[in-house]
Amino acid sequence: MARGLGRLLALIALAALYGALHDQLSYRIGPDYFHCLKFPQFGLLDTDVAPRWRAARVGLQAGAVAGLPLGLALLWLARGRPLTERYLWRGSVAVLLGALGCAVLGLGLGWLVLELGSVQRVPACVQDSRGFLLAAWMHDGSYLGALLGLLVFAWRNRRRR
Repeated sequence: MARGLGRLLALIALAALYGALHDQLSYRIGPDYFHCLKFPQFGLLDTDVAPRWRAARVGLQAGAVAGLPLGLALLWLARGRPLTERYLWRGSVAVLLGALGCAVLGLGLGWLVLELGSVQRVPACVQDSRGFLLAAWMHDGSYLGALLGLLVFAWRNRRRR
């Protein structure tokens, strides 16, 4: 039991670290995404902490929240398998690569949509709608990619059993 909990905490920590790094990049692309959406959502408006640190905190928290069900799913998939650590490592890599790949894809699709002139609604406080939308596409892509990475990993390994 303790070993499974340790593994789960390691998977959550990995997802939180990814979230913090991801949000540093997306903050650079669209600071308004954080100032108008994420900081209020996470209760980080009235603080003396620098915006980049607040963005990292948002990423840590969001990554940990997303990492919990993903980690539980990986542990469930790994049950009864020999070389569990290796399996979990490969599953984590698949999830992270899926998240990273789809974040880049989301960023590219967002850029393409904006280049084609599609107008999307943004909150009234947004000054840089382009940056806001690119960061939003990047975030959505990352969440979707993590899920796709998990599903592809599970499907591929189900066929190998």
